[in-house]
Amino acid sequence: MNKVLIYAVLGDRLLVFDEPDFPFVPMQVPGGTLEPGEDALTGAQREFYEETGLSGAAVWQSHGSYLSVHWDRDGQKHHHRRHVFSVTLGSPQQHEWIHFENHAFDGSPPIRFRLFFLPWKEARAQIGLAMDAPLFWPSLQSVFA
Repeated sequence: MNKVLIYAVLGDRLLVFDEPDFPFVPMQVPGGTLEPGEDALTGAQREFYEETGLSGAAVWQSHGSYLSVHWDRDGQKHHHRRHVFSVTLGSPQQHEWIHFENHAFDGSPPIRFRLFFLPWKEARAQIGLAMDAPLFWPSLQSVFA
């Protein structure tokens, strides 16, 4: 399965989100599953808009991809190819806002996200679901001012 992760940068800060209605879900960065036939950049831009409500970000950079292994609750092993992108946000954004993800891959009801910025090293220490790994890559670290 092909997935995208988007590291949205504002100076030395990273855009992250949590799910207030599901406090057990760890902090994350925007991302999601590519649709059939969709290229990685198009999918990243679509997922970024769906999960944040932000559009018009012009400076996108690919940082490659990596294979991750995920164990599902049913004990099945799944391989995900995670395509990693950064997007530089040029103008000051709100520092915190609520947005609803209305396009869940499994058709579930809208999910409330609380989006906010953290210094990238602090975010790296707090985000879960193995989304911190690319933040150790020099190519991704170089995008933070």
